[in-house]
Amino acid sequence: MKYSNKTAVRIIEMIEQDLFGISEICKIVNINPKTFYDWKKTRPDFNEAVDDAITRREEVMIASARIGLKQLLEGYIQKKEKVSYVCDKNDPVNDVEKCRIVEKKFCPPSIRAIKYVLDREERKRDKDRLQASEGHPLVIEVQDEETRRQLMILKENGFRPGGSLNPEIVAAVDKELEEESRMRSEERKTKSEEPEVKSEQGQVMEQPPAIQPSAAPVEKPKPNPYPFLPPGYTSRTD
Repeated sequence: MKYSNKTAVRIIEMIEQDLFGISEICKIVNINPKTFYDWKKTRPDFNEAVDDAITRREEVMIASARIGLKQLLEGYIQKKEKVSYVCDKNDPVNDVEKCRIVEKKFCPPSIRAIKYVLDREERKRDKDRLQASEGHPLVIEVQDEETRRQLMILKENGFRPGGSLNPEIVAAVDKELEEESRMRSEERKTKSEEPEVKSEQGQVMEQPPAIQPSAAPVEKPKPNPYPFLPPGYTSRTD
C-alpha cells in the first residue's frame, strides 16, 4: 500500500494514546501490519515519529504511575456519587435529577506500596555499595572446605541458587579445587627442600675467617750497665 501522511498521523495519535495495539491500529486504519513495518523501514520520518510517540506514551504512563503510587503511600479520599432521577412533569420523555448523594471514604496508605518503595530503595543502596566497592575485592572467610566449595559454586552460577544441581558447574569447581590443592602440595614440597639447598650454598659461599691485626711489638727494657749502683744512679762519666 502506498504511504499516506493522513494515515501515518492517525497511527501516531493512536500509538501515543495507548488505546490499541499495533495489529488493532492497522485494522482501524485499514492497512496490513506488514505495511506498517515496511513504512518504518523505508520511511525514516515515520519511524522517528513512531519512536517519539512511544516515548511520550511511556512518559505519561510513568507520570500516572507516580501519582498513583503517591496516593497509595499517603492515602487518598475516594468519592462515590449516587444520583436519583424522576420524571419531568413538563417533559415526560426526559428525567430530571431528584437528588445527589456524595459519599467520601478515606483510603489509608497501602502497606504493599510502602514495602515496594522501601525494597526498591534498599536495592538501590545495595547497587551503590556494589559499585563503590568494585575496586575492592570481596573477601569471605570460611571455616571449612565444603563451605568454600559451595560459595565457589554459587559464584560460578552467577550468584543464583541451583548451581549445585548443574553437573558442569560442579565439575568446573571441583577441578579448580583439585588444581589449587596440587599447587599447595608442590609449594609445601619446595619449601621443605629449601633449607638443604641453603646449607649447601652456605658451605660453598663460606667466607674465610677475618684476619685479626697483629699486636704492636713490646719493647724489652735495656739492661743496666751498672748493676752495682743503686737504681736511679749513674756514673759520673755518663
